Amino acid sequence: VPSQLLISYLDCCIAMLVETPQGSTSGFAGIEAAAGPAALAGASAGELALAQSQALKASGNDAFREGSLEVALHNYGEALQILETCGLQDFALRATLASNQAICLLKLDRPGEAEERASAALAADPGHSKAVYRRGWARLLLGDGQGAWEDLQKAVRLEPQNREVRARCEEARRLAATAAPDDNELSVAEHAAAALGAGGGLYEEKHDVNEGRLAETHKEQRDWISGISAWAEISDVAFADEQDKSCISVYMTLPGVHEIPANKVCIWFRASSLEVRVVDLNGKNWCWVAQELWGQIDPDRCTYKIRRDKLSLKLSKRQSARSWDRWEKLRRI
Repeated sequence: VPSQLLISYLDCCIAMLVETPQGSTSGFAGIEAAAGPAALAGASAGELALAQSQALKASGNDAFREGSLEVALHNYGEALQILETCGLQDFALRATLASNQAICLLKLDRPGEAEERASAALAADPGHSKAVYRRGWARLLLGDGQGAWEDLQKAVRLEPQNREVRARCEEARRLAATAAPDDNELSVAEHAAAALGAGGGLYEEKHDVNEGRLAETHKEQRDWISGISAWAEISDVAFADEQDKSCISVYMTLPGVHEIPANKVCIWFRASSLEVRVVDLNGKNWCWVAQELWGQIDPDRCTYKIRRDKLSLKLSKRQSARSWDRWEKLRRI
């Protein structure tokens, strides 16, 4: 016999799902179909909630394949509502459901809502490749060339063999190149030479097209960085070997880094090395360089994120790395 807690939870589920569009899963029929009455009776409240969400997700997938986008969108939303109501911290499932909502909204020609749902997916899982791509696509439709390009460049790094992703990234690059700079960017450009240029600033005197403005591509970043000689090493660096995910998580503390323009943060991943450069943060230029990492990584699958007062990097181990190859240090040289 189910516990009183489980009975109360079932009542809650029935109340939430009593009104559903035609073709969607309501109540707990999806769970009974998947698991059977006996399993339902013996499940805990949390297990039942997770099963209900999975059933709604599956129903949403079926509706999506049949072209019933509104039904699919509803089911994904109900699955998310159950997770939220029951406080289940299944971030992978949350990210997938929100990302699925985003693709439904894109196909319904609602890019503004699609951008919001893709952002919600990335809040749950920053490395969710489909959510990155779908937010970039939504921003492209909204005319945000720069935002689309930033997302789609990351999507290309996450899925380098995906032709559709590469094509949209190129479309975003062209849109970003033709967009007029906003007032804030113009203000940065007008003041950068005086704040950072010749005359004892953070740059050596160097005539270059990148001087006095923000770099926009990796080549421009490299050309820009080559004109700077004064660097302070980032000293507060921590890492964790996440063997179950075959990656190394790196955290670099840099107070205020989230407040500077994102393209003043330059990071280069290579198979056996890592280079991090942060320009003009608290009156200094900061760097951290590993000429030889402890182990080899897959540069195309590595990612980073600028968080409050720190950089968060994910170094994806090369696919041939053995599961027991633990990193004792972050760098050898």
